[in-house]
Amino acid sequence: MDISELSDVQSESGVIGTLIRHPEYVEHSDYLQPNHFEDFNNSCMYWAIRELYNDGITHIDAYNVSNKLQSYSAIQKNLSQYNLPSIQEQMRLFEYTARESLEEYHMFAQNVVTYAFKRDLVTTLQRVEKDCFQHDTSLETLNHTVYSQLDNLTKKYLMTSEVQTLGDQLDDIWNEIISRRTDDGMYGMPSKYKSFSNFFTYEPGELFVVQAKYKQGKSVFLMNEVVHKLKNGVASLVIDREMPTRLYTERLLSHLSGIDVNRIKNGRYSSEEAQELKKWMDWLKKQPFIHIYDPDMSMEKIFSLCRMLQNKMNLGFVVYDYLKSNETSTSDNYNILGAKCDFLKNQIAGKLNLPVLAACQLNRNGEVQDSIKINQYLSVAIKWGYKTQEMIARDGIQCGNAYAKIEINRLGRHHPEDDDQYIDFTFNGDTMTIVEAEQHEISEDY
Repeated sequence: MDISELSDVQSESGVIGTLIRHPEYVEHSDYLQPNHFEDFNNSCMYWAIRELYNDGITHIDAYNVSNKLQSYSAIQKNLSQYNLPSIQEQMRLFEYTARESLEEYHMFAQNVVTYAFKRDLVTTLQRVEKDCFQHDTSLETLNHTVYSQLDNLTKKYLMTSEVQTLGDQLDDIWNEIISRRTDDGMYGMPSKYKSFSNFFTYEPGELFVVQAKYKQGKSVFLMNEVVHKLKNGVASLVIDREMPTRLYTERLLSHLSGIDVNRIKNGRYSSEEAQELKKWMDWLKKQPFIHIYDPDMSMEKIFSLCRMLQNKMNLGFVVYDYLKSNETSTSDNYNILGAKCDFLKNQIAGKLNLPVLAACQLNRNGEVQDSIKINQYLSVAIKWGYKTQEMIARDGIQCGNAYAKIEINRLGRHHPEDDDQYIDFTFNGDTMTIVEAEQHEISEDY
């Protein structure tokens, strides 16, 4: 089938004819571009009328249009190549398709854009078809190509109505704000830990990063949040770069059952505990939960996976454990980690409208390991770690052995830099459990 058949000559002529009488209608169709017209003559005429109106000229006649076309060298080259008929004769023919109402103009413009989209879609699918016949094209590459090509195409045709002021959209926006609230007035999904609600909730489109030193329980923190989401009916995905699924499952069952993880590994548990483990295994079998261990999974593959799971099981929570790079060069690490964080924030969280919880490592000085770019892209930074003996002595044993400090928060308030301000936790490494402890009193000096 000839792709040029995907066009509506009457609508294209209707747009031009109407604009000759009402060039001000251009203001109501910012989404309509010259390359949306299949007929080259119509494309040139639309471009000239739009440029004349932008120059403040509201009287459209053959002389003005001709001068505008002659002024643009790229157009002039094509004019001679395509043998454009006389402008005067064209404009006379356009009189028969002109309309007076803005509604009819909108109808013509929408038809032109729709057919342009169809032509571009056919071309895009033809490119994908060629990739399908390349024997060395992997499924991952092809999957990413399909999504990226279609995403680019839909983004190109995103603007299919006139630009609205905020006031015009305000009622709809306010209704959306109200609809996103939970029953208790929260916005987004609450954390397992109630104290966090004073600072943030897990809002779709945002990236939350737990930052901790080596072997301080980052993965256990992430696991506790995942279980909380599952218990609240939220389908969840964990991309794990550190822990195979068997080891993760041992920890997960320990957390759920309260049985020491080492006894789960060596089988030294009672018959009653065996029943408890079976209960939680039966529970896990029914959960919309996926854990994938892949140290080298590309960001593009993660994007495709999340998109598929949104359609398959209504994915609502994503965990990435954790942000790291194996490059030896500091500058390479800096850029790689920044790019990964950017992708998590703007592609997976932003484009797919998902909350993403990730982790990264702090160096000995308590700073983000290898890349400050992580802090540039994230929404909330949660500093996590074990308390020092001095902190435990000062706060009291009842205030736990771990702490969390909201260091960066682009969604609300954060803790000040003062060391006395943080949230107290009790971390049990034997059962992979983290709970809020009694909160310490902040010193009067603060």
